[in-house]
Amino acid sequence: MNFARIKSANPAMSLALWLSFSLVLCGFYLTRPALGAQDQRGPAVATVEIDADRVEGQISPVLYGQFDEFMFEGVKRGLTAELIRDRSFDEAPNAIGLPRYWEREPDDRNDDPGLHFHWDDAVYYPTRHEFMTERTEHSLLVDLAEDDGQRRGIRQGSILIRQGLPYHGYLWIRTDGFKARIHVALEADRTGGETYSSAEINDVFGDWKKYDFTLTPSKSDALAKIVILFSGNGRLWLDQVSMLPGDAVDGVRSDVFQKIKALRPAFIRWPGGNVAQDYHWMWGIGPRDQRLTWTNLSWGNEPEPSDFGTDEFVRLCRNVSAEPSITVNVEGRGATPTEAAAWVEYANGPASSRQGAMRAANGNSNAFKVKYWEVGNEIWGDWVRGHSDANTYAQNFERYAAAMFGVDPSIQLIAVGDNNMDWNRKVLRLAGPHIDYLAIHHYYGAREMMGDPLNLMAHPLSYERFYKQLGGLIRDLVPGRTIKLAVNEWNTSSPVPRQHSMESALYAARLMNVFERSDIVAMSAVSDMVNGWSGGMVQASGDKLFVTPTYLVNELYNRHLGAQRITARVSSPTFDTTREGKGVPYLDVVVSRTADGKHIFIKAVNTDPQRVLRTSVHIAGAQLSSSAIMETINADSMTSANSFATPNAVSLQQKTIKIGPNFLVDFPQHSVSVITLNVLSPTSFRRSTAVVNSD
Repeated sequence: MNFARIKSANPAMSLALWLSFSLVLCGFYLTRPALGAQDQRGPAVATVEIDADRVEGQISPVLYGQFDEFMFEGVKRGLTAELIRDRSFDEAPNAIGLPRYWEREPDDRNDDPGLHFHWDDAVYYPTRHEFMTERTEHSLLVDLAEDDGQRRGIRQGSILIRQGLPYHGYLWIRTDGFKARIHVALEADRTGGETYSSAEINDVFGDWKKYDFTLTPSKSDALAKIVILFSGNGRLWLDQVSMLPGDAVDGVRSDVFQKIKALRPAFIRWPGGNVAQDYHWMWGIGPRDQRLTWTNLSWGNEPEPSDFGTDEFVRLCRNVSAEPSITVNVEGRGATPTEAAAWVEYANGPASSRQGAMRAANGNSNAFKVKYWEVGNEIWGDWVRGHSDANTYAQNFERYAAAMFGVDPSIQLIAVGDNNMDWNRKVLRLAGPHIDYLAIHHYYGAREMMGDPLNLMAHPLSYERFYKQLGGLIRDLVPGRTIKLAVNEWNTSSPVPRQHSMESALYAARLMNVFERSDIVAMSAVSDMVNGWSGGMVQASGDKLFVTPTYLVNELYNRHLGAQRITARVSSPTFDTTREGKGVPYLDVVVSRTADGKHIFIKAVNTDPQRVLRTSVHIAGAQLSSSAIMETINADSMTSANSFATPNAVSLQQKTIKIGPNFLVDFPQHSVSVITLNVLSPTSFRRSTAVVNSD
C-alpha cells in the first residue's frame, strides 16, 4: 500500500474530511510515488498513560515461535544445506535417461557412443519402505563403451561455492564387470570452464559402497557446477550423491541458521501445515541415504527428499533453544492412532521401548522429550487429507489422544480449531477435557481488503474481540480447565512485493500487540519461517538471502518479550474502514515489563500512512532512568519492500531518547517502535504491583 502525501489547498483540512476521501483516492495512492519528507503534513497528537504498578496479566513465555513446512523450498535448499538436487535420481528422466537437474558433461552438442544413461528402477541403494505403498527409488545406470581419454560424465549447475571453504561430499556406487575411475570437480558452469577444485576417487568396484570426497574451491562462484566424470569400460550405478558446505550447522544452511537463531523462537512447529496430513514420520528416520523420496501432495506434487526428519528437526530446535512442536497426521494418507502413538514413543520413549530403541540405533539414546503435539492440521478444510466435520474430528482427536497419552501422559495436545465458532463449540464440547491448546490460523490479504488498505490496518482488532468470545466459550463448555490458543499460522497474504512491504510489518506488529494483550493466546507462529510461500520470513535462494519486514517485527518483539502486561491507556486519532469498523485508532500500544522488573517495554505501532504521531507519555508507579533506547522499523513508504535486490528497504534503526515521568516522543508515520525503559528500583516496584482485570 502506497499512501501518497496529500497536498491540500487548505492546510487545515480535517482528519475526518481526509478519511471521507480515502476510498476514492485509494487507487491514486496505490500508483502514485510517495513524496519526500518535506511534503509531509504536520504531526498529529496522541497520549499514552502507563500505570507501571498495575499488572493486567501474564505474557506467555512461549508466545513467539516459528513454523516450517515441507513446501517447495521451505525445507530442501531453503533450510537444509544439501547442495545436490535430486541426489537420489528419483525424478523423471529426459530422452537420454538423465533426471531433472542432471545434464551430460561436457554437453549434448555431439553424439557420444561411448556413454549411455538409464533411469534404473530395478537397482538402487537399498531403501526402507515403512508406510509406503508405491516404490519411487531409482539409480542412474551408466554404460561406458569407450576409454579413449574423452571427457565423459554428468553435471549439475547453479551451485554456490565460496573460496577456501571445504565442501564435503560422497557418492554411492555399484559396478558390474570393471573397476572404474571417478573424477569429481567444482568448475565454472560453462563448457571448458575453469576448475576450482577436483578430487580423484579410485578403487571403485563391487557392490554398493560409499566414496567420500572433499573439494575446497580456489574461487567463489554463485553459479558453479559439480561434475562427475567416468573413465573405464563397463557398467556402474550411481545413487545418493551428496555435498554439503563445511560451515553447515548439523545439515542446516549456516546463513539461514543464524537468522532463525536471531529470532529466539520459543518453539518450532513441523512438518506442517497441510503436509502434516500427507506425512508419515517413518519416512524421515534411519540412515539418511536409506530414506525414500515421497510425493508432496499438498504442494505441487513435488518430490520431497527425506533428508530432514524427526532427528534433524529436534536437533535444529535444540541448537536454537526452541521447543519442538510436532503435528501428527490424523487419518490422512492412511494414518492411524497407532502410528501417532509410535511417533510419540520414538521421540519420548525409553531406549528399551520398541520405537525408543530405533531412536537409540539412530544415534539418540536419550529421549527427545517433545512436549507439544498437535493432532492434525486444518481438518475443517477440504484441501487436506483426512478432512472431516467437527464431530468426526473430535471423535478422532479422542482416539489419537488416548493412544498418544498411553505412551506419554505428560505431553500437551494441540487440537484443530477454527475461526468458525461453531466448529470450536463442537470440538470443545466433545474433546475439551483432553485439549491443552486450540490451534487457530489467521490469513488476511488483498482479497479480504476489498480495495481498502485501511481494512488491513484495522483487522487485528477483530481478532482481539474474537479471542475474548472464544475465551468465554471455553469457560462455559470446559469449566475448570485451562485451554489456551495457539495461533500457529498467521500472516498477510498479498502478492509480492506487497507481501514483503512495510504494510505487512504494520499488520504483523498490531496483531502481535493483540497477542500480548490477550489472556488466552499462549503460542503464535508466522507462516512460514523459511521460503515455502511468499510469506516465508527468511527468503533464501541458492546464493542470496533476505529477511522480510515481518521477520524484523518478530525479532524485535521477541527480543523484548515481557513477562507481565501492565496498564496502558491510549488516546489517538482514528480512521474509518469499509469492513472493519469506524473510529479505529491509528496508534496501537502495549506495555510490558520483564520478570525481574528491571525493564519496561513500550511497543507502539503507528498505522497512519501520512503523519508522525507526537505522543505524550505519562508513567506513574516507577522510578526510571533519564534515558531510554528506542528501536524503530520503518521505510520510505508503505510500499517499500525488502527483496534480493533491496534487502534493507525496510530496516530497523536505534537511538537514545530522553525520558521522565512525562515525556514527548515522535512515532514516525507507518512505523513500529519499541522503547526500552530502565527501572531504577525494581525490587520495590515489584512489591507494589497488583494484578487487575484487563477487561
